Amino acid sequence: MNSDERSPSPALSRGSLVQAFAIGYVVWFVPVFVRWAFASLSTRMVAYQGLWIALLYVLALGTIWIVYRAARARGLSLKVASALSLAATVPAMMISYLVDLQVGRWDASLSLLRPEEPRTLTYALATALFDSVAIATFLAAIVFLPVFARAHEERNHELERVSREAELLRFRAHLEPHFVLNSLNAVAGLVEDDPPQARELLAALGDLFREASAFHVLHRVEDEIEWLKRYVTIHELRHPDVLRASWEVDPDTLALTCPALILQPLVENAVKHGALRGGGHLLVRAALDGGTLTLTVEDDGPELGAPRAGGRGLTIVKRRLQLESERESGFELVREGARTVARVRLPASLRCAHA
Repeated sequence: MNSDERSPSPALSRGSLVQAFAIGYVVWFVPVFVRWAFASLSTRMVAYQGLWIALLYVLALGTIWIVYRAARARGLSLKVASALSLAATVPAMMISYLVDLQVGRWDASLSLLRPEEPRTLTYALATALFDSVAIATFLAAIVFLPVFARAHEERNHELERVSREAELLRFRAHLEPHFVLNSLNAVAGLVEDDPPQARELLAALGDLFREASAFHVLHRVEDEIEWLKRYVTIHELRHPDVLRASWEVDPDTLALTCPALILQPLVENAVKHGALRGGGHLLVRAALDGGTLTLTVEDDGPELGAPRAGGRGLTIVKRRLQLESERESGFELVREGARTVARVRLPASLRCAHA
């Protein structure tokens, strides 16, 4: 087996931060300006609030930018990074309210608090907390709704593209022409020497192509395992004294749903680059652990090597997991003891209309 690089995910746009600043500043400052126009506020107070509002939004949006980038750099999901960055604005904005409280103590005419409101630390903190949550909610709508909308649109476009790539990969690469030709050559050699085995190999090839052509994007684990068994049978017939496969499938997983042929690239790698170069043993597992479906392909071949030029199977596996199950860490390829293990984790709630 070989490793692949992980694909990038949507980033926070600087334009959305500038837009959030402009909208937030206008929404907050317009009432202040109206009060000034009707002589309810002094020009000095308007100038102070205008500067304070600008600094408040710069602080809040700067915090969002820094925390979001740091969270994404650590591999956190878009949802978690967004939540953390918004939560971080609350203490940041509360600091600005405490600064306003101190300014008000120095000069009572320069304060966001009305003259009748108490200028105590408890009152200032309570006001700061309430306003900070409201502002964070406001910023979430302006800053992150476009990010999630863009991520959703990109996910839909990429799902279509990856589905097409998977279709090509299935018939042009994973069901490789040379594999089919080698199998047919093996059949030709068995026609006279072992006619029953030749018929078995031909039947397996026919079943393989017929079923693959009828697959939808998602199907049942039972369909995935049955198709893989036919696929592996062809390899076993071609390498009768070398390759042997084992299947450990929990009956509770059979009715669950998985992306069609999600394990095929992993089984192909395990056979070609693992089992046939090692002890010849291939193991496929399907297990249910709580709300997680775990599909595993193991082989007793050599250590993991560098990524192969032109190898796209594992990349498509990871991207399909990210797009179709909305999980960014649903795949791992590791060496455990003397075995190479490819592990796919999916939510057991994944469903499709054709399953």
